[in-house]
Amino acid sequence: MQLFLLEAETERKKMAKELKHMTFDEFASNVRAIFDNLARKGEPVLIEREGQIYRLEPEEIHQPEDLWSSYDPEIAKRGLKESAGALIGVDTEALLRDIHRDREQGSHGRSV
Repeated sequence: MQLFLLEAETERKKMAKELKHMTFDEFASNVRAIFDNLARKGEPVLIEREGQIYRLEPEEIHQPEDLWSSYDPEIAKRGLKESAGALIGVDTEALLRDIHRDREQGSHGRSV
């Protein structure tokens, strides 16, 4: 475990040396050019301010997959037919009560 931590720290230091490093004042006076370069190259920048180092990098934006790209209505119909009877023997009234009760409970990240 300790060897892994040493390797991770060594790799972090190596990466920090390879990245563009600048002072906060340098950053503040060249903000537009730095962001233009970030947009063009996508390479992170290290900014040092009062002994603390901050990493600035573009957020990776993943385009959502087209929900319908692999939709096959025949497969959907077959799935519905195969699921017929899946609730046989289940107390559906109790199931619906449980679902409604669970939906009324708050959860982290969901406004109530």
